[in-house]
Amino acid sequence: MHSAISAKSLIEPLSSMRVAYSLLIFFPFFEGNVHFSGTNIHVMCSFYHIRYNVKMYLKSIELSGFKSFAKKCELTFSSPIAGIVGPNGSGKSNTAEAFRFVLGEQSMKTMRGKRGPDLIWSGNERTPAANRARVAMVFDNKQQLLDIDFDEVILERIVHRDGANEYAINGSKVRLKDITALLSGAKIGASGHHIISQGEADRILGASEKERREIIEEALGLKTYQYKKTESERKLEKTTENIKEAKILRREIAPHLTFLERQMKKLERSRELKQELKESYRTYIVHERRFIADEVQRLASSRIEPQSELHKLKEELAQEAEPVQISTSTDELEALDTRARSLIEEKGKLEHARGRVEGQIALVGKTQTESKEHVARSIPFVKVEDFLTQMRQKIERAHEDISVVKNVIESIGSFLEQFKNTQEPEPQNTKLLHSLEEELREIQESLASLASEEVALGVSRKNALDEIAQKQAREKESQKRYFEIKEAKRDIERVLEDISREEQVLEASRENLKKIEYKAQDIGVEINELPENSIRSRIEQEQALREIGRIEARLEESGFVDEDTIREYEETKRRDAFLEREIADLEASQKTLIEIIESLDGEISVRFEEGLHKINKEFLKFFAMLFDGGTATLKLVKKVKKNEEESEEEVEEVKEGIEIRVQLPRKKVTTLDVLSGGERALTSIALIFAMSQVNPPPFIILDETDAALDEANSRKYADMVKTLAQRSQLILITHNRQTMEAAGELYGVTMGNDGISKLLSVKFDEAVSVAK
Repeated sequence: MHSAISAKSLIEPLSSMRVAYSLLIFFPFFEGNVHFSGTNIHVMCSFYHIRYNVKMYLKSIELSGFKSFAKKCELTFSSPIAGIVGPNGSGKSNTAEAFRFVLGEQSMKTMRGKRGPDLIWSGNERTPAANRARVAMVFDNKQQLLDIDFDEVILERIVHRDGANEYAINGSKVRLKDITALLSGAKIGASGHHIISQGEADRILGASEKERREIIEEALGLKTYQYKKTESERKLEKTTENIKEAKILRREIAPHLTFLERQMKKLERSRELKQELKESYRTYIVHERRFIADEVQRLASSRIEPQSELHKLKEELAQEAEPVQISTSTDELEALDTRARSLIEEKGKLEHARGRVEGQIALVGKTQTESKEHVARSIPFVKVEDFLTQMRQKIERAHEDISVVKNVIESIGSFLEQFKNTQEPEPQNTKLLHSLEEELREIQESLASLASEEVALGVSRKNALDEIAQKQAREKESQKRYFEIKEAKRDIERVLEDISREEQVLEASRENLKKIEYKAQDIGVEINELPENSIRSRIEQEQALREIGRIEARLEESGFVDEDTIREYEETKRRDAFLEREIADLEASQKTLIEIIESLDGEISVRFEEGLHKINKEFLKFFAMLFDGGTATLKLVKKVKKNEEESEEEVEEVKEGIEIRVQLPRKKVTTLDVLSGGERALTSIALIFAMSQVNPPPFIILDETDAALDEANSRKYADMVKTLAQRSQLILITHNRQTMEAAGELYGVTMGNDGISKLLSVKFDEAVSVAK
């Protein structure tokens, strides 16, 4: 759709605005349409006669609250060359600063401010101050020149009143370095040869050799390499610092780690001793258990025979200990003795009777004496008395031997019988004799009875004595056997006592083993059986127990390491190991970074030399075009370094900077210092265009770089611009007519009394008529 609007209808409402130099001159081959949005008029253009080799282009830029652009404004670019025109003070250069701002410029001086809030619309009576300044730039990235997987890339930057900045790519918040890294791959930066102001153009001539080299490197697209190198150097510096800090930290913890390692060695020694103690305990306990079990069995077995024998001996002893039954014989003997006493009493009676008989006989003797007639018969009576006396003596001894009684009685009977036969009894004696005979008969009968009883008593007593003798013999034998059994019993009891003592010792060993087992359990000893052929003597067991004591003593001497110390050691060890690995990694990174830097230096050096050669070629071409001849060249400065240790000089090429040498036609000028202002401007333009031709950026913004050119040079400038536009998108901020003619689309910037910048665009013919 093609439509035309009256330029006068647009200009008249803005009669209060400064419209000087707001001529909107369009490219001759323009065909397109115009649309109106608020106070902005956009001219959409198409160019059919030119083919541009641009891989990425800037589609639009949007400003809101940025400097004099209080309200939202958008510049859309559809032509390889776009012009932004307007009178001085209208704010057209603010658009160039908006480009720098959104691309990450950090120098407030470059953007003509002191701090972030200076970039924000400050407000007036009718339009309050903005809280923030926002600029968004939209790129067509269908050919993926920007290393991001989007066909359209929107870069956004916002600054707040407190100076805080926000960055975003396609609406996602990012860091400034992310913006810089993304753009550097596409040869774009916040400042450089693709955004050139009038002062910037001259700056390259007035820059130091080192600064000039940096500008050339950026123009050659070496910024990516320089950025990588700078990043690598920064990382190298940081890495070196980290290595230093890590080594310091490691040295700081080294003494404590050494102390903890000693503690751990003690712990390790303790663990070894503890393991040795466990094994010693285990072996000892197993052997001791086996020994105790064997001893229990042995002692139990050794008890069986003595206990059985002892039981038999006790039974036999009980039998032998029974008293020999002599009591019956003794009773009999006592009865016999009693009876003997009775006989003695009877003997007494007999003696009494004998006495009485003797008395009677004596009386008869006396009577016989007195009777002389019977003297002769009286003589035998003396014999009777003698006989009686003898009998009495024998009777007295009757108690010694009862058998004598019988003999006495028999003697008395015999004597009386003899006496009776030899004497003639007298009458008076006859009666007496009869009486004596009667009494004697009774005595005889008694004595006969006693004799019989004595015989029986003798037999009984003999039997009793024989039995007593036999029993006493048996008792003696029994006592002998009893003492033999008792001695054997004592021997067996001694054996059993020995066994008991051994059992007590074994019990003590068992109790001691229990204590040892408790101690072993406390240190986690697991009791496993040993091979059957593993046997120890008691001496070896005692030695093993002493060894356990020695190990425990050494274990106690080794000291106690608590869990906190172990954790501290482990943490410190991990920290030291981490630092060691970190230092190793950092040193590896350091080595890698050094290699990268060296590689980048080499790459930069090669590319710089190649690029410098190309720039010199283009510089010479553009310089000759502007000056109608002459020569211009960029020369790499070399430096001679003297080796103080050796007499001969060592020449080393040091790429410190770039020197510009020019030769104007028909003049002997070779240095920049003697060039006029116009000559300096043309030289700087020639150099800038040469740099842009060698490594063309996606877009170039030229902010009034043509201000010092006269009409003839302006035409040459415009022709050069068209040449550059074949490889880069150009945005020209200018009020030079010849430059405007080269633009495919123009934006006009005006500012009213309110101090707010506005944009407008009209057709070329109407703009020219309005300008007239």
